[in-house]
Amino acid sequence: MNKKLISVYGTLRRGFGNHRLLVNADYIGEFKTAPVYNLHNLGGFPGLKNGGNTSVVMEVYAVNEEEGRRVDSLEGYTPGQAPYFYDKEMIETPFGEAGVYTYVRQAGEGSLIHSGDYYLEIMGKISTEHEAAVAN
Repeated sequence: MNKKLISVYGTLRRGFGNHRLLVNADYIGEFKTAPVYNLHNLGGFPGLKNGGNTSVVMEVYAVNEEEGRRVDSLEGYTPGQAPYFYDKEMIETPFGEAGVYTYVRQAGEGSLIHSGDYYLEIMGKISTEHEAAVAN
């Protein structure tokens, strides 16, 4: 079965409700991006914006076609159509090229997550996976 990589930074990460869409996907690993994004708390979910100066913590998964469609649907992304909430772009990760969802609407500066870690922002601690990645 042909699988593609996706990189997630918010409610699709382990420990959040939307992770249910990835529970059967292959977890590949976690990494921190170069400081080229801004991550915003949009009230219940985050939005990733290009052109920032923050390194963002992401988890990478290998998804099959159906899992990928479910995640696209959650993010309001339809290939070939103009994005209205999130767009999907390819980024380089330590595990290969992966799709990531970028927020296309305006986000207020007051919503900036300075740590670049949505899990830390919401849970008040870093995830077990990130703790292990940092230790290595």
